[in-house]
Amino acid sequence: MSATEREHVMPPRPLMPWTMALCAGMCMSCVLVLNMVADALLRERAPAVGPLWAIPVAAAVFVVLAQSCARLAPWKRWLYAASVGLVAGAVVSVWWAVGTLSASKALDGRAASSLEFVVQGDPSINDDVYSYTCEARADGKNLATVRLSFDRELKVGAHVRVIGRVSRFENDAYGRSRVLRGEVRKVKAVRIVSVDEGSPGPLLRLRNGLLASIAAATDPARALIAGVVCGRSAELRAQPAGDWFSVTGTAHLIAVSGSHLAIVGFVIEGLLQKTRCSPGLQRAILAITLVGYAAFTGASPSAVRACCMVFATLVVNGAGRRRHGLSALFVTMSIFVLLRPTVPFEMGFQLSCASVLAILCFCPYATYALGELGVPSGVASMLSVTLCSQLATLPITIPAFGTFSLIAPLANAVIGPVVSVLLAVSIVLVPFSLVAPLRTWALVVPMIASRCALFFEQLFAAVPGASVSVPPDSMWIYLVPCLLAVLLVWWPRPRARSVAVGLACLVFLAAIPYVYWDRFAPPSVTVLDVGQADAILIRQGRAVALVDCGLDERVVAALVRNNVHHIDAVFVTHWDEDHWGGLPAVLEQFSVGTIAVAADALEDAPAEVLNRPGVEYRQVRRGDTVDIGSFCARVMWPFESVDGEGNEDSLVLLLSYVQEGKGLRMLLTGDAEIDQEREFVQEVGDIDILKLGHHGSKVSVDDELLDVLKPELSLASAGEGNRYGHPSDACIDAVKEAGGVFACTIEHGDITVTPTANGFAMRCQRP
Repeated sequence: MSATEREHVMPPRPLMPWTMALCAGMCMSCVLVLNMVADALLRERAPAVGPLWAIPVAAAVFVVLAQSCARLAPWKRWLYAASVGLVAGAVVSVWWAVGTLSASKALDGRAASSLEFVVQGDPSINDDVYSYTCEARADGKNLATVRLSFDRELKVGAHVRVIGRVSRFENDAYGRSRVLRGEVRKVKAVRIVSVDEGSPGPLLRLRNGLLASIAAATDPARALIAGVVCGRSAELRAQPAGDWFSVTGTAHLIAVSGSHLAIVGFVIEGLLQKTRCSPGLQRAILAITLVGYAAFTGASPSAVRACCMVFATLVVNGAGRRRHGLSALFVTMSIFVLLRPTVPFEMGFQLSCASVLAILCFCPYATYALGELGVPSGVASMLSVTLCSQLATLPITIPAFGTFSLIAPLANAVIGPVVSVLLAVSIVLVPFSLVAPLRTWALVVPMIASRCALFFEQLFAAVPGASVSVPPDSMWIYLVPCLLAVLLVWWPRPRARSVAVGLACLVFLAAIPYVYWDRFAPPSVTVLDVGQADAILIRQGRAVALVDCGLDERVVAALVRNNVHHIDAVFVTHWDEDHWGGLPAVLEQFSVGTIAVAADALEDAPAEVLNRPGVEYRQVRRGDTVDIGSFCARVMWPFESVDGEGNEDSLVLLLSYVQEGKGLRMLLTGDAEIDQEREFVQEVGDIDILKLGHHGSKVSVDDELLDVLKPELSLASAGEGNRYGHPSDACIDAVKEAGGVFACTIEHGDITVTPTANGFAMRCQRP
């Protein structure tokens, strides 16, 4: 049979191994036990052990069914495997739970200065704050795993002593996620007393040396090289370029996984074949090299999972047996859970396993279906991999990020090969950067490939509607994987016409969100999460306005994830950079109709925002009104002409909405402070929502102002760990003492309020 004929043969239904039931049983037990422990740690009470009885009961039921029910004879192995998995998962998770509760108790009453912290991995970076997973030690003994935050970078393996505060995680989504990953406390370091980098091993020394020579923080292209070569993506994610990967659905390209190991293995195997080593020795060297590379890149769950699967495949091939990817996947997952019960709660593990499962099960079918439409086999293979992995991971990605990339298949087909080339040339050339005379030349080719990848990322991310916002509680994100499971069982033979109709329906469904948000968006006001800056989105139907533009390109990412395709008007409250700094990026990415500023403030506008073709510039005065759909924005301050340079010059808008029995009054204060607010607050009167001035500083509001305004909700926009201490405790306390609710973008991300018949409803990006 020729290759062309094989392409048009219906692929067989994949064989699902009994190890799938074993792995599922383990994960179910671990999820149950660990959630009980998280409840105990977050609510500071003894864990309830009642639900634990369900595990042995379920295991016993499975065994009885396997023994006594003749109709279930074909499933006997699965039932036994599930019962063993339930018990094994319960044992290892209870063992872990006992240790975690003991560790939590050991930290009670301890000061941060009495502990030594050992950095375990790369940091996450948010507004120049570095957060690390650390082992807390005292008297040479490991007490617990904690989350350490500070404003400077620390190397992996460093021993650190700090002065700071040890506290429990809040009982919210973030706190629960950290506890479920094994971190029992958070530590906010105020000052570092000492740092001892210790004596790192050879792999860690090599990695630190390469990271130093790459200098990831200095350039997005260098940050991408550090991500694909060393597995460190913190610097890339902290830059605006990191958002491009999320918008285009290509974030997995910078996470070390099976594709990375395949490329590294290809390079190593090519070198080994030029030697006279025996096939067995070549496989052994390849396995050792891949294990070393996984450790070198930080031993992420996806890298270790891929490494284990490759190792299993090499062993099977060496033994002369037929390999089976699904068996290797579930055996690897089971080993992961046995060694570390918290791994089912790590997003990297979830995404890696779900995408590999979908690719192994559905990729041949999708490739066949696309081939029926006449799509070339190479293109069909790339598209099917992206589509299968993207659809299978919807229940993971959408609750976490709230967006769905419509352009991901095309972006992966174009950018994937470029990143593969980048990795291939980088693993060969970047090590030469450790030699001082060759440092500059060693990075020339990788930098070219990296800039090429970033060019395509920016190009695809700028496409209108490239990514759409999806409510995290949407039922369809769970329906899609269920439909895939039904497809796995039913497995019909597609015909070209039916596949074409199905794809046309998918295209139509994909266009619905774009049309909806571009023409029929419901009335809403969204305080965007743009770090230590301000950006507020107002929209209804086709009308879209933006009050302030943040500090940098993060505002573009925030607008994209909120499905903004054009902007009718941008109000710049004043010329502090954290209110206008993102405007040039907005003007480059979106069609903007009008830029409005306070009277006479246009004379001092930065040159970057002036003389833009097609943009109208308007200066507004006290009493002027601007309609945004059914919203009416009325200028309340300043009373006189200003230059827009100081906080006291901030444009203050009273936003009103009245339509179909729904009403909303919201005051947007920019950086205005108490002295300015006293001048107009009596005229404003009772409001529903207050956007706190100056990021919730201590001079943004007081009891007297709150008594007049009576806001039910007060919102602050600030960046995590900002050096100003915003929002201030005084501001938060004043709001709560006045009987209002306080919310901040630090905790909740984008905060959206919509008018209702009974007042308003609030929806947060992060619950």
